[in-house]
Amino acid sequence: MQVQILKSFAYAYGGTDVVHYEAGATVDVSNECAELAIAEGWAAPADGAKAAKPPANKARKAAPENK
Repeated sequence: MQVQILKSFAYAYGGTDVVHYEAGATVDVSNECAELAIAEGWAAPADGAKAAKPPANKARKAAPENK
């Protein structure tokens, strides 16, 4: 998955292979790395699509009374 790096960060693939990503770069990373980086605000999807978020619960107005 391609992501646009917003903040420089390092990611450890398999817990041992550390890769450093620099802000401003567009890179192809694993889905696991992309999900973490997007969730933490370190990256954004490169295609400009919004990351999938659960729908926000909005307060609803009360139903009108039936009289």
